[in-house]
Amino acid sequence: MRILPFRGYRYNRDRIPNLDDVISLPYDQFKGSRDDRFHQRHPYNIAHLIMNPETSEDSPAWNRYTRSKALLDQWMEEAIFLQDDHPGIYPYYQDFPLSGGTTVTRKGFIALGEVSDYSQRIVRPHERTMAKPKQDRLELLRATGVDSGIIFVLYSDPEGEIEGLLDEATGPHPVMTAAGPDRMSNRLWQVSNPTVIARIQRAMQDKPVIIADGHHRYEVAVEFSREAMDRRSENPAWEHYRFKLFSFVRLESPAIAILPIHRILRHLEGFEPSRFLQQLELFFSIEATEVAAGVPPGRLEELLQRMRKRQTAGHAAMGVYLPGLKRLALLTFRGESAKNLDWPADKSETWRRLDVSILQVAILDGILNLGERELAQGDFVEYVSEAGEAVQKAADPSCQCVILLNPTPMKQVEAVVEAGDLLPQKTTHFHPKLMEGLVFAKHL
Repeated sequence: MRILPFRGYRYNRDRIPNLDDVISLPYDQFKGSRDDRFHQRHPYNIAHLIMNPETSEDSPAWNRYTRSKALLDQWMEEAIFLQDDHPGIYPYYQDFPLSGGTTVTRKGFIALGEVSDYSQRIVRPHERTMAKPKQDRLELLRATGVDSGIIFVLYSDPEGEIEGLLDEATGPHPVMTAAGPDRMSNRLWQVSNPTVIARIQRAMQDKPVIIADGHHRYEVAVEFSREAMDRRSENPAWEHYRFKLFSFVRLESPAIAILPIHRILRHLEGFEPSRFLQQLELFFSIEATEVAAGVPPGRLEELLQRMRKRQTAGHAAMGVYLPGLKRLALLTFRGESAKNLDWPADKSETWRRLDVSILQVAILDGILNLGERELAQGDFVEYVSEAGEAVQKAADPSCQCVILLNPTPMKQVEAVVEAGDLLPQKTTHFHPKLMEGLVFAKHL
């Protein structure tokens, strides 16, 4: 991967003394195109630029994208953002607690990375994307020219050479610190020493990367780079849009945390929970218990622990909550039933062993007839990372079933990517998310 330093734009600390107020989760974590935690926190929160709300008066000339451009211009005039004097790379460390309470540090660095088609295998995806989010991000990039949505990628470095260089180059005083959600803290440095930058560039030059988070943003960057190349004669600065902001994190880092993404099923025509439970017996061993309305937290945690034990023992397992039956069940996949499933012909054995692949082929597609077209509509499945939130949402009358999953191990993600496959949609939730508003690039 070819990387470059850049002169980043950052919040002016004389104007914004508390950076906690102005950073934001990335756009894909917003619900209903808005997140009041960030929009209402501060008038200069980056969310106003990256996810300006739609209004009933929107028109081709005045809309969420042109409003973002107008806000950006205004904030630049007001010196809300300042550009660094020298190009650099930006070590970005996130401190966060694991489920057991231990605090760990995920060490990465932000730099410009050259974009390329997936076919070159320099940048490797692990999941499919959808057209609507990509069009949204492309329109924002066209309007503002701001490269703010940092892509989270993983590079392999078993010896930790690059992390060692980052540790040597960073001191006790970051240029920016800000608290994020879920007891997470963000620390950012700027490193402009040419020798250090050159050493990191050399260490990265032969490394492919795996996209952990930001597939839509990456594919938009590829498309925009083509548009930019057609405009090089207007201004040589368009050449810089061949590159995209990445945060590079070591694949072998012990601070890689993947959360599961649970499924809430709604609006399924003809869904009968008793019949569904019987159909599951074709592929799974089922241990079901009756629960009162809702699921007591202790019972939910017990189920999740049993699921994790099954996974550790090498078995595919998941949980099911059927509010209509007041039933909570542990499903353990019977390996011998795999031969009865209609597996996609182009998928590897590694892909077929994923819990989410078994869910997709055996349950969603095989029993409920929810194929890729139906899932793309977005009407039948809601995705939630917190198991407690998922079962709470089951109180809504439209909810027919909750499917609880184990997190997908990083080794399985890596193996599927190396096999040239893509994981089913919404397989992984890398935690924590990269925050927006710490630094961004703008080349024109």
